[in-house]
Amino acid sequence: MTPRGVAVAALLAVGVGIELACCVGVLVMRNLYDKLHYTAPATTVGSLAIAAAIVVQESFTQAGIKAILVFAIMLVTNPVLTHATARAARVRELGHWQPGPAELERTAAAPDEPAGGGRP
Repeated sequence: MTPRGVAVAALLAVGVGIELACCVGVLVMRNLYDKLHYTAPATTVGSLAIAAAIVVQESFTQAGIKAILVFAIMLVTNPVLTHATARAARVRELGHWQPGPAELERTAAAPDEPAGGGRP
């Protein structure tokens, strides 16, 4: 087997392994919000490894360029779809997406935590 073949096999093994692990994570998690966490590695790390394997095998031919474009589209659309799914689930549960009084009190009661998700 050539070094190129070894690289392709390794990248495919990593990509498919990550995809399978993400599928198992989605099946095992009970909560929709927990399940959404397993969609990110499937569309970023797993698809990057598979696209890289195609580019290594095919170089920058039509197949290689399509693999890169599909990866880029998945990289851009996954956060949007994840956010929309989480917001739709919250609207379905609560009837609205804005924080309720209890959530606002909980946020106000923790003044030590910096605003903006922990960034200084």
